[in-house]
Amino acid sequence: MLDLYNNKYDRETLKKHIYEVKLIDILKTQTLDISFIVRYILSDLYQLHEEDKKITVNTVLKYQKHISKNELMAELLTYNSDDEDSVEDFESYTK
Repeated sequence: MLDLYNNKYDRETLKKHIYEVKLIDILKTQTLDISFIVRYILSDLYQLHEEDKKITVNTVLKYQKHISKNELMAELLTYNSDDEDSVEDFESYTK
């Protein structure tokens, strides 16, 4: 299990463990890039906990001060969910 509150992890490590931790904890403790936020944090495919389902653009901006609202909104508008960077679905992951 990742120790998000005491360590910083790279994108690949966070992706590998995306189903093992709460997204809100990742958002609060890690420095994230915009594409990771759009692909994982704001995607309902990975929001397994009730608290994660309440994450909004404003929540992201509160914890990721280096992200601008305009950049985030632009990425949300242009994101293609068929990108090869996404983690496989949960059912495949658990097998």
